[in-house]
Amino acid sequence: MKKKILIVEDDVEFTKLICEFLESENFETCSSEGGVEILGIIKNFYPEMILMDRNLNGTDGMNIVKEIRANSNEVPVIFITSLTDEPEVIEGLGLSNCEYLKKPFGLNELKLRIERHFHFTETERLFFSERFYLPEQYALKKGDKIISLSKSENILLAYLLENQYKICSLESIIYKVWGDNDVESLNRVDVLIKKLREKLKGIPFVIESHKRVGYILKKMD
Repeated sequence: MKKKILIVEDDVEFTKLICEFLESENFETCSSEGGVEILGIIKNFYPEMILMDRNLNGTDGMNIVKEIRANSNEVPVIFITSLTDEPEVIEGLGLSNCEYLKKPFGLNELKLRIERHFHFTETERLFFSERFYLPEQYALKKGDKIISLSKSENILLAYLLENQYKICSLESIIYKVWGDNDVESLNRVDVLIKKLREKLKGIPFVIESHKRVGYILKKMD
């Protein structure tokens, strides 16, 4: 399946160049010049990475990322910018899951940055599966100890791992685990998460809660 990348850039020709290049490298792209429609685009397109310019027709792309984070979305962001002011660069890096690529840059360098991120995520997922998780046996491994998982716990953990570093919404968890859209299942989600967290103790991965939104699986620092 193609990875989805959103390009937020007000230079139309530059955006077109990046989109054509990434699509030739088997990525799916969507673009925006910034503005109020960004959150709607993210909701509908569901990007796995955002390339964000810092200077968007008088708007700082960092403020857009802050708004994205305020909506409990941890999608990785690469700021593409000609900014050289160190305090501004540091401020952007202070936002979670963000890095910089300074203009001008080569398209192959951009490709390597993107692939490095996705490879890192896949490596963590493989590390978790090989060291700690036995999905076909409904179990976790802690050294020589095997911790059994219920069917629901196993489905939930597999779903969180498949979507690592993405917030899995409460609605999607309910549908994935129980196959319905019953909002009364919210309490069941809380109970299931609590049990799974208890079984993950001693394993360097944690389930983070985003209140009233959903949950995300992350490797502990």
